[in-house]
Amino acid sequence: MEETTQDYHIIEKFREMILKRYEYDGLKQRFELPDSITEDVIAEVKSYFLTTIYPPAPERKELEEAFKDLATYVRQPRKIWILFGDMARAIFKFGRQFITALRAGMDSLDSFVGAKEFEKSMTEIANKNGIKPPMSDDDYEDAMYQLEREKLEKFIKDVKNLFGAMVNTTLLKKTLDILDHVTHTMENKPNVFPKKEVNGIKLGRSLLERGYNIFSKYDEQTKQTIVDFIYKNEMWYVDSVYKKKENS
Repeated sequence: MEETTQDYHIIEKFREMILKRYEYDGLKQRFELPDSITEDVIAEVKSYFLTTIYPPAPERKELEEAFKDLATYVRQPRKIWILFGDMARAIFKFGRQFITALRAGMDSLDSFVGAKEFEKSMTEIANKNGIKPPMSDDDYEDAMYQLEREKLEKFIKDVKNLFGAMVNTTLLKKTLDILDHVTHTMENKPNVFPKKEVNGIKLGRSLLERGYNIFSKYDEQTKQTIVDFIYKNEMWYVDSVYKKKENS
């Protein structure tokens, strides 16, 4: 029986294309890189993509499950107040940015929902067109070209939003402090909070912490330049695929 294309094939191919797209010498040829975008910065951006946003398929599945658990605490106020007591107490402990910090961290993780939609659409297109694994670069770009451009650009904006949340390191540090409190409270109430939910939140926190550890090293201008540059490079790739396919 012939193997059909699955989500994990798309994930692995996406990782390959990221490696190519963020190859430093190629970037220097395509763009006039500002002094702040050094080879070391590009290496860290690429590493963050491949270890956090798009890790290997088994790890990515684990992250997706974690974010489902994490999201329930943001979207259900009753669950939040079980963890914090009440609004006044939470604000006293974490400051007036409490809700902003909590939502900023959680909203950034919504990028994974957009990524999942992208993978699903790419998988459906590949199978509809009889593309079998392993996918070539041309196969991948053929499938990508058949996506609605609006969906593709939304996915890129999701990625930009995630990096944007990571570079707001002041707010991100507050989010990390809040999640530390959350996990401590949950671990002290094992009859109320299943271990699976605690582990999910810890995993989500680790993703945010990795972003904090990378981006807290840079000044504000450099951080914004990194986000803008990532968006520019991703849009360049979309444009180049469309031009190639339309001229073929």
